[in-house]
Amino acid sequence: MTLFGHLLSTPVYMVGDACGKDRDEYRNPPLKAFSIESQFLQIENADFKTLPNQSLGYRQTDTMFFATLPVTDMSGFLVSARYLGAEVLWKSSKDLQNTDPHALGYFAFQDKSFYQYVSLSAGAYTLALTNWQWSVLFSGMVDPENIEMGSGVYQVVLSSKYHASEAFAVVIGVINEVGLHDKQAWPLLGFSYKPEDKLTLNCIYPVNFSAEYQCTSVCDLGAAYRLTRFRKKFPKNSLTTSEGIFEYSGREIEGSVKLIFWPGQSLKVFGGYSVGNDISLTNPHNEDEKIYKFGSSLFFGGSANLHF
Repeated sequence: MTLFGHLLSTPVYMVGDACGKDRDEYRNPPLKAFSIESQFLQIENADFKTLPNQSLGYRQTDTMFFATLPVTDMSGFLVSARYLGAEVLWKSSKDLQNTDPHALGYFAFQDKSFYQYVSLSAGAYTLALTNWQWSVLFSGMVDPENIEMGSGVYQVVLSSKYHASEAFAVVIGVINEVGLHDKQAWPLLGFSYKPEDKLTLNCIYPVNFSAEYQCTSVCDLGAAYRLTRFRKKFPKNSLTTSEGIFEYSGREIEGSVKLIFWPGQSLKVFGGYSVGNDISLTNPHNEDEKIYKFGSSLFFGGSANLHF
């Protein structure tokens, strides 16, 4: 892994040396107040387990602007804006009739396969307590094609991080979500551990299960268990699913390569295998749920991060 990391790092170092950049600056860049992150994910089609001749794929684009606005040396505000677009690729290898109860999802996504959200978030953080970080974040996700309260999803995230030592930190918090006729809450619980300087292990439910190995100051290799979730309301139409609600749930095992091509700026590519995926359909009141499980498939994607 170290040899592979050095091979990838060599072009980055050559450009940095030519521009007079110190190699330590890549790993510890000056703190910046603003950042933009953009990500693309594609999960290849996989056959349904109970729907013959039908398969499902998924494609997602995600771009977020994030700002940290200090008020004092120990506290400040958090503000972000996000665009999230998802395409559900429900396919059939033979012709289906709209009277077929097994074709309910197929015709729903033939009518409209691409869905999107625009999200605004605001919150605050404090470092006032010794070894503790506390933050609270309020978020609202609305449909830009149908801006109304009933079509949105709203979250409150309260999180804390306790640095027990330089190598070990504990994360505790809660995620509350309401919207689309549902209320859910998840504990935010886990830890981050550095058994050695180059290796970091994260086990934080439900947001971060990963291992990262720092090959060089500009290259990280990683492995992760990714959770993909997208919940949305169908449009109003003549179909049985009109104004109903669907939720895509995916679980993926991935490997990744991250290159810090300039201090504070990085590119990451990842890929792997999706496992344990399903999609659910309900009526407009989030009742009469039908869950369709589908098999495993390959997936891939990439992301870019810019701090300024």
